[in-house]
Amino acid sequence: MNDLTSSDAPAPSGGGSRRGDNPQPGSDLTRYLPSRSIGLKLLLVCILALAMAIPAGFVWALVYERSANAERAVDEVSETRGGHQMVMGPVLIVPLERTFIEKVQVSETGRMADKSVTRRSRFVIFAETGEASATASTEILKRGIHDVPVFETSVSLNADFDLQTALRDVPRNGRLIWDEAAIYIGITDLRGMRDGLTAKAAGEALKFEPASNYDSTAWGDSSSNLTHRSLGLVAAPIKGLGPEVESTINVTADMVFSGAERLSFAAFAKNTDVHLEGDWPTPKFDGGFLPIEREWSDAGFSSDWRVTYLARGAPGAGVDLTFNDAMNADLAIEFLDQASPYQSVTRALKYAPMFIGLVFLAYFLFEATSGARAHPAQYLLVGLAQTVFYLLLLGVSEHLGFTFGFALAATATVMLLSLYAGAVFRSRSSMVQAFAAFTTLYALIYVLMRMEDYALLVGALASFMAIAATMWMTRNLDWYGLSADRSEREAG
Repeated sequence: MNDLTSSDAPAPSGGGSRRGDNPQPGSDLTRYLPSRSIGLKLLLVCILALAMAIPAGFVWALVYERSANAERAVDEVSETRGGHQMVMGPVLIVPLERTFIEKVQVSETGRMADKSVTRRSRFVIFAETGEASATASTEILKRGIHDVPVFETSVSLNADFDLQTALRDVPRNGRLIWDEAAIYIGITDLRGMRDGLTAKAAGEALKFEPASNYDSTAWGDSSSNLTHRSLGLVAAPIKGLGPEVESTINVTADMVFSGAERLSFAAFAKNTDVHLEGDWPTPKFDGGFLPIEREWSDAGFSSDWRVTYLARGAPGAGVDLTFNDAMNADLAIEFLDQASPYQSVTRALKYAPMFIGLVFLAYFLFEATSGARAHPAQYLLVGLAQTVFYLLLLGVSEHLGFTFGFALAATATVMLLSLYAGAVFRSRSSMVQAFAAFTTLYALIYVLMRMEDYALLVGALASFMAIAATMWMTRNLDWYGLSADRSEREAG
């Protein structure tokens, strides 16, 4: 029986069962999945392009750190030269005494009685008309690898005060103490003063001293500050004033001081005119008002401002007025380059994902149209090479300027990407095409960095044309890769 059973049992063929005789559940599915889907490859390339934002973010952090170091270097130099300077004045301030009747307790029973109390405050008078004229000479100081523009400027101030107009704003219960009247002038940092301040009022010389010394004896009960902003004030007593003075009081002042990066003037009069000129070729006009006339060239600049009483938006005289409104209506110029390397590199990094994606798209088109295949690791290397471009751009720009740094970094990166394209796709024509495409692409990056107003428009148009070209070049592609898989199965 055992022999019969053994002889009737089917003998295994080939030493075991064949997989074809017992198909696995997943085999039918994988047979129909395309193994060379160009569409899946494009999806993977897009994911890799987005992933390149991670190393670009690290470069962004490095740019921020280097920019902070540059700002610290500028601050260190600025502190020794006066920093950003603002000029304020002349302003006339007269102590004001007012008498008030207050209820006070006069006995333990709580009986109240009237008591006359005299309080002292400031009566601030701004000039009816004010003129300022300044000539600035600049130089570049170095702190490490950083350049700091500093300046020395000579300033002439002229102010006309109309006491009769100002007296209309004196409170009825107020009495002005004309013997203690003073002229105030201020700049942001008095450490920048190079020569003594010379001034005259109605032809008489004025002697200035720190305003803090004068305030301690003049203002008594007044608790308000002339300004809540950083401003160094000097004051000089002025004699011969009073309600009987009907003519305007003319005050002139001349001073020389230094500063760094920014020079501004407060609108110190009801109607203020400022003329500012200097040898800086690329000034930036800033502040609450822009100049009505301005000219600049490689030899320097010239600018004129005019601020009227209505535009100034501050009263001409009053009790305990501050300088803050006048300082907010400032007229400023900055001695800065049009764009620092850190600003330019930061702007370039904002477009990094788009340009990395465009380079990946170019490699994808070479792959799709040439028949050669590129591994995802090769796309990753291309993306890292573009990230290193921004590092190279930052490092060279710090020493040689943005234009030369961009030319060097872009040339090296374009050559690297073009040679790599020729090696990956094993075609000299691919290398030449890549060189032309990447040269155009990096030239576009430079144009975007220099076109502040039209950068978004140019970038959007370039992206649209790149997508349109890709759609046209791939219109006949077999995105699913079914033709290649069918050919492989037929050949097998």
